Amino acid sequence: MEAMMMKNKVYTKQPMDKFKALLNFANLKYDDYMNTTYKPRNVNEDELCQIANIRSVITQNMKVLSSSSRVANYFHDTETKTSIEYKDGKMWLIMKDLLDSWPDAIFFKNRVGELILVNNAHAMGMRSKFTDVIGKTDRDLYSKEEAEPMIQDDEYVMTTGKPIIDKVEYITFGDGTRHYVSTTKVPRRDESGKIIGLMGISRDVTNNLYQTLFSDYKGCIFITTKEGKWFDINEEGVRMFGYKSREEFLTQTKVQDVYFNANDRKEYIRTIERLGGVKKYEMTLRKKDGTPIDVQITAAVIIRDNKVWGYNGTIRDVTEEVRLKNENQKRITDLTKTISRLKRFILSGITNSLKMFLSIVGGNEVDVMENLTSKQKELFPLFILGKSDKEIAGLTNLTEQQVSKYRYEIYKQN
Repeated sequence: MEAMMMKNKVYTKQPMDKFKALLNFANLKYDDYMNTTYKPRNVNEDELCQIANIRSVITQNMKVLSSSSRVANYFHDTETKTSIEYKDGKMWLIMKDLLDSWPDAIFFKNRVGELILVNNAHAMGMRSKFTDVIGKTDRDLYSKEEAEPMIQDDEYVMTTGKPIIDKVEYITFGDGTRHYVSTTKVPRRDESGKIIGLMGISRDVTNNLYQTLFSDYKGCIFITTKEGKWFDINEEGVRMFGYKSREEFLTQTKVQDVYFNANDRKEYIRTIERLGGVKKYEMTLRKKDGTPIDVQITAAVIIRDNKVWGYNGTIRDVTEEVRLKNENQKRITDLTKTISRLKRFILSGITNSLKMFLSIVGGNEVDVMENLTSKQKELFPLFILGKSDKEIAGLTNLTEQQVSKYRYEIYKQN
């Protein structure tokens, strides 16, 4: 009977049980934590400092971690358990296994934005151990440019009590690579309903975004470093430069290799860094076989830690457009020359006809024509026909002011 009562008794987990479970979760020994004057064996000074920091964080956030929340409620005292089953915080270890088995980064923060619990995916993303990130804030883990928006989002969630769902961010992982992540943050409350922190989940969606963008864009998308290495390029870009595969292009090609004129990259770098970006920047690049291709580049500077890290953007092949433009321009030039020759032919015909007319009727007009310059002789028939300066300018390569000047000179002679 007593055993039956013991079996059905609802065990209330004591604070010390939770405390020991948290220490176990942080891979710390209870004796090491409690005896602050005791120096564990084979532990150097740096590790002692780390233990001290973990002690501080766990102590300050005991209530946050063990309070009523989405996670705590799920594992709270709702099931009938024996005291033996709760010994050493087995339920917390179950939660640890659950969190660590999740592929997305999961994190808990207190009201001042310090990380008080993360799963293995989060720690691995920062290239750190669990204990290395506990007590850290976003300012400790990210650059100022990346941390400030995160902190603003945290404050919004914890001030308004409203969640942020699937916000896409561009952040730097611990290995220096940049990734797009979809982040969800929800407030965490204590038993009285007061907001005491937040819980968040971040999923790396870089591949999804890249695959969609890279596969759908009808042109070259690229990322290069300032030193001239290709960081990434889509398949369309690989084909544009005449390579068989993306792997071949990225491993066997440097940025300088695709420039048709070696000095063009220096001018391009100066321009893009001075302006922060370029739009439809025209340049000639070349394919793997050396064939030139006319392109337009639209790109921006990538800044990391207040320094230029590289450049990303798009390259559009406009070779065919340039060819058609040049052909059209040649046609226009040829037509202009033809029209100019036709104008001179017509003016010459009018002049000769006028000379014949004057020679037949006689008079001083013949003397007048002989005293004119060749350009004045060309324009004189048009003046006689009553054409305005504007009309004559339209028939010749002269401006209205020049026509007016010639008209005045002719009249002045008479």
